[in-house]
This record gives sequence, C-alpha cells and structure tokens, in this order.
Amino acid sequence: MKAPTLLALALPALAALLPAQTPNHLVGITRNMPLLRHQSHPTCSVLAQCALPMPNSAALPPFVGGTAWNAKRSGAWVTNGVLIAQFDDNCAPMCPPAPIPTLGPNAFITGLELVESLDQLWMIDSQGRLHFYNNTCPPTPIGVCGTGLVQTAIGNVTTGLAVDERNGLVFISYPTFPGGLNRIAVSQLAAPCTIVSTFQAPPCIGGIAAPPFLGLACDWGSEILYATDGATTVGMNYNWVAPNVIITGQTCCPAIAVAEPMIGLAIRPGRATSVGASCANGPCLPCPQVHTLRNDPNLGNAQFTLGLDQAPAMAFSWCLIGNGPCAAPGVTIAPFCGPLFTLPFLGSLGPQITGGVGPCDGTASFSLPLPPAPGLAGQVFSSQCMTLCFGGGVFGTALSNCLSWELQGN
Repeated sequence: MKAPTLLALALPALAALLPAQTPNHLVGITRNMPLLRHQSHPTCSVLAQCALPMPNSAALPPFVGGTAWNAKRSGAWVTNGVLIAQFDDNCAPMCPPAPIPTLGPNAFITGLELVESLDQLWMIDSQGRLHFYNNTCPPTPIGVCGTGLVQTAIGNVTTGLAVDERNGLVFISYPTFPGGLNRIAVSQLAAPCTIVSTFQAPPCIGGIAAPPFLGLACDWGSEILYATDGATTVGMNYNWVAPNVIITGQTCCPAIAVAEPMIGLAIRPGRATSVGASCANGPCLPCPQVHTLRNDPNLGNAQFTLGLDQAPAMAFSWCLIGNGPCAAPGVTIAPFCGPLFTLPFLGSLGPQITGGVGPCDGTASFSLPLPPAPGLAGQVFSSQCMTLCFGGGVFGTALSNCLSWELQGN
C-alpha cells in the first residue's frame, strides 16, 4: 500500500478523543548552571533536569535565553543568548553549541520558536529583530526583519517568542525591567514583524504583578499560552478575535526553583504509550520486534516517522494504522501470530525490507508526513508493525507491540 498522508487516513472515520499518551509538559533552559528542566504545569512540579554542556548566561543581562522544541528530531533547541545548541531529554548533544549567525553587536537572543509547518527555527533578539533559520545543524540563516519592539531606556525589551499555527499568530513578550507590565505583542504568521495588537498578561496570585516574563510557549492545539518569569509559570487560555487576543482563563504555579531560574520555555510533546507484546510463528524467529516513534507527532512535522527495530532480518514489514488508541485485548485473526490492536483499521504503511545480517537485527522506518491541519489536533491513532517471513516453502508472521499516540499542536 502506498504510504498515505495522515489527512487521508483521518477522513474515513474520526474517532472520539481518547487519552493516548503521557501528557505534554514544559521544558526550558536555566540561567546559572545551566540546566534543561522538564516541568509539569498541571502539578506544579519538576519532572526531571540535567546539566547542559554549554556556557551559562549568569554574566549576561537577565532577559537573555530561549528554548524551542524540535519535533523532527525530538530534542530541545536552547540558547544562552549568544550560542545555540540542541540536546535530547538527557542533555546529550544533538547539535553542539555554536555562535548564532546574523546576531549583531550588542544584541542577545531572548526567545526561540520552532515553526513545524515551515521547518524553521525563529529567534527574537534584544533589539527587536526577528531572525529566521532553516532547522538544520547548525541553523542556516534565511532572513531578518525588525518588529519595532526595541530596547528602551525605561526597560522595555523582548524576552520570549511563541507561535500559534492554528490561528496564524506570533506572540512576543515585551515586559518592562526590572518590574512592570507584562505586555505581549501579537503579529500574524504571514507578516511576523508587523505588530497588530498588544495585551497585558493578567496578574496571577492575589492581584500581585509577576516579575517580567522570561519565556513563552504555545499549546495551540488547546489555545493555551504559557509564560515563565523564571520561578513561576502561568498558563493563559485565549481566543483570537482579530486583531486582538482575548484571555479567557488562567492557571498559575508558584515558585519552584528561584535559585536556578528558567530563561526559556517550550512544550515537550507527550510520549506514546505501548500495549501488548511481540510474537512470532512459522519461520519467523521470536525477535523482540520493538515498535517506537522515531520523533514526535506534531502537526506540521513532515518528517514524522514510525520505527521497527530488533525484527527478523531481510523480511517484509508493514506498519498497521488504527483509528483511536490501541484496542486491548485486541483481535487474533489467522495467520497472525497474536492479537491486532489497531482497530478500527485505517490502512498500512509499507512494505519495507527490514535488512540486517544477524537473526534479529532487522530494522525499518515508515514515513507518515503530518499536515499542518489544526482540526486534527488531539486526534488519537494507533500503530503496530507486522513482519512476513519465508522459509522452507512456508511463511510466518511476527507482530510488534502497539503504540497509541496523539496529534499535537505545540
């Protein structure tokens, strides 16, 4: 079967939105060590953190730094204001620290964002210039434009950047240092340097104004704009009523780690959940047959890929796609060796040849480009890999675990 686009798979029957994976969470670089911190906003807790092998920004102005999540490689782009790098969840380098091209003298990067539908890394600097780069290692420049959000004598400066691909919006935080209004400027994705409106972020606790925001992140699938002042986080529900953003609700987390403030913010997508175990029959060896996602199911990720590893070598393999989460206990249908969990069945990707030379070192990757279709945010799918083996004039099958995963807009 020819590899379908996700939109083509989704049209036959859209299922109810069921939980499919671990929740997404906030992630950001911190100022002093620095750390990469994973943080849950709903529970107001630190999930994990690790030390980043790059210089800190302790000697730089307090408004520098930024974080963006790269769904294509499942890693965090981070900047300390003058260097850019990419790391995985455990702070292992994916793209080593390097100077930021096109950054002018006396300027610092103050916010990062990854725009999936364009596969571009965007940066805002302290002089109000928006920089566009290809999402490569290292990032390669595309262009620069001025937003007019210049650093002022009274302390106004840009501090964070986030994009809503559902409504086509760009958010740039523009507070007053050392304390004052947390203003957020809004432009449109088609003309990101033309500010169309601004709004003031409401105070959180007891009407007390928060310190200046240092980072922004947008869950546009749920229309929530997150911000951090380094120690606290706030989630602002919003509606877009052109040309204005209307705040409709708010959740606030108290200070978590004041001594090590976050200076950037992004949303780390939730991870797929697994159901079932592998099986094999006939001439298929009982290999682990491990099915994983190679990267993140973010809408607009044209390189979203499903993977199969530790499979029978030199065999035909397919990835079965189901509408909704993995359906336990599944249904066993001859000649399959075990239950199928991808029901109702939508289609398959493949076949691919697993390759390999050893008995269980076969591997395959299945491409499933995700369209930048906002209406699919929150849609749940399942996937399970099947291998067909031949030997001695007969054939057998092997099945992997099943994964449930959710399309995300963040």
